[in-house]
Amino acid sequence: MASGAMMSYRELGEGPGDPLVLLHAFPLNGRMFEPQMEAFSEGRRVISPDYPGFGRSPRTPAQPDIRYYAEAVRNLLDHLGLERVVLGGVSMGGYVAFGCLRLFPQRVSGLVLADTRPEPDSYEIKENRKNMARRVADEGVGVLVELQMERLLARDTLENNGEVVETVRAMILESSPNGVVAALGAMRDRPDSTPLLAEIAVPTLVIGGEEDAISSPEVMAAMAEKIPASRHVTLPRAGHLSNLENPEGFNAALKEFLA
Repeated sequence: MASGAMMSYRELGEGPGDPLVLLHAFPLNGRMFEPQMEAFSEGRRVISPDYPGFGRSPRTPAQPDIRYYAEAVRNLLDHLGLERVVLGGVSMGGYVAFGCLRLFPQRVSGLVLADTRPEPDSYEIKENRKNMARRVADEGVGVLVELQMERLLARDTLENNGEVVETVRAMILESSPNGVVAALGAMRDRPDSTPLLAEIAVPTLVIGGEEDAISSPEVMAAMAEKIPASRHVTLPRAGHLSNLENPEGFNAALKEFLA
């Protein structure tokens, strides 16, 4: 397989600050970072790619591993001429960010790990991913709306923030079935990143939603404890997509971190 695909991406802003590259959650795309692109593009470039098979990126030709997505990020940095970046990832974006740290740690000047976890999948989660992949292959990506919405979003968001619910639903439906199945396989077989945590030598923001059922505040706190130069923030009124559900809180924490 070719080393990493070329990904479609959004870019906004310019300035002296290290560029901020934001890696999206499954099964969304780079559009999920619109609140951050608007907030941080005054003093730096902000870039949010779509993984192969998500958003506007063509699907991957075979079953990739997490390294494949990390290589795609490296290709994008090369294409844009970016030597060092602040790298952020939400959920699957965190898994890809760990892959980037394995491949090119010298190009990462700061790290944002949001609503993610370092451990590999348990047997039960692996089986769930296999079943989800089968259903998407048989029924299309619409089935993810039914399977994922209540896991991705806090109850408060689901009940009181129709705009975010609709945005998330629309992004899910922009994914290709092949891209979704490929990402599920890559996440299912991803390596354990726990040993990597103690080696992270750059400032790191660990941030997540108070109501995240997938990467709970306890999981995030335990991860932050193992990263030498890290700060842990828990956001109220947010689930697994904390940057979308509580953008004010997320942006305030990120602003302080980048300063």
